[in-house]
Amino acid sequence: MSSERQSGWEDDASVSRQKLGLRDRIAHFTWANFTCTQSTGGMSILLSETPHQFHGLQTVGAVIFILNVALFVLFCAAMAARFILHPHMFKRSFTNPPEPFYISTFWVSIETIIICIQRFGVPHTGPWLIVAVRVLFWIYAAVTLIFSTVMWIILATKSQIKAIELHPVIFLLIVNTMLTGTIASVLIPSQPPVHRMSMIVAAVAYQGLGWTVTTMLLAWHLASVLERGLGSPSQRFGMFMPVAAPSYAIVCLIGCSRHLPADYGYFAQHPLAVEILQVVALWASIFLWLVTFWLFALVLVATIPVMLPFRNHRFEPQMHFTLAWWGLVFPNIGFALATAYIGTELGSPAIHWVATIMTILLFAVWLMNLMLHVKAVATGQIMWPGRDEDVIKSD
Repeated sequence: MSSERQSGWEDDASVSRQKLGLRDRIAHFTWANFTCTQSTGGMSILLSETPHQFHGLQTVGAVIFILNVALFVLFCAAMAARFILHPHMFKRSFTNPPEPFYISTFWVSIETIIICIQRFGVPHTGPWLIVAVRVLFWIYAAVTLIFSTVMWIILATKSQIKAIELHPVIFLLIVNTMLTGTIASVLIPSQPPVHRMSMIVAAVAYQGLGWTVTTMLLAWHLASVLERGLGSPSQRFGMFMPVAAPSYAIVCLIGCSRHLPADYGYFAQHPLAVEILQVVALWASIFLWLVTFWLFALVLVATIPVMLPFRNHRFEPQMHFTLAWWGLVFPNIGFALATAYIGTELGSPAIHWVATIMTILLFAVWLMNLMLHVKAVATGQIMWPGRDEDVIKSD
């Protein structure tokens, strides 16, 4: 805890003695706050797809979706106010790590909204919404690809980042593009064959890009952990971020394979390809599942000692809430979805129960984080000078 105090952390008592106006606090409303909306949207999706459904669960998912849209609009307004009141913060937010890495959470939040529109909107509206989500899909695909390309160039030319010091959230700089495949896997069941085919092709292509870049980043990330250690206890949950890539790859591969247009185009000419690709998708997903579990287990083992520290027979917490805690939710939502998808393909009730238990635990963690996020804003633990992702680090 002492190291965190030296880096600018102060207890609630000292916070209460200070006065800081809303204008000054809004200057520290960083892109990292969108980790909340990406996780809230993800929770809505998970509840809609968890294997063991009960009456009212879909309604709960829809309510969380509406809450997520409201939070997203609120956060966008706060970010706009930050840049209007403090114009110099705009450029800094793109060039001062680790905040630039968190810009991707804005795009991932939009990804969850698009999927939720499909889940909760398309079944209850006309064909116009099917066209609308398809248009949103292609816009998302184009914008995130451009963003991921340009952002790497900006970081390379404007920031001093050593490979050995990469922040785990850097994975989002490619995962947000990779999630194009996840969107496609959810949207294609309602799309006509001609559009379904093009979306599946795009999904596989984007998945290849995302997985290839993620694999390279993973080597740097593990080297950084070995060289520099596990980092601050309060930031350690951010290390769950690499779990997202293989998790959502599984969701994309199985989701797309379920809805291949058997009587259209390539698949009409090669009818055996449908079953072959479905088999390949399942077993490639099983191949990736243990990679996902290993990445999850690494972080879990690393965080348990600081989550539940006992010294001299007393419980002495070493952590305080930071926005990195949302790393507990979104990547592991993908892990739960991937587990459920594999269970469905294998027809395994046992795997379905594992996915359901994961869903229950994640829902509890999401609620905890939501309450802690509100408390952190109210008590000055975040949106405060020196305590957010916009802090300028000295050499």
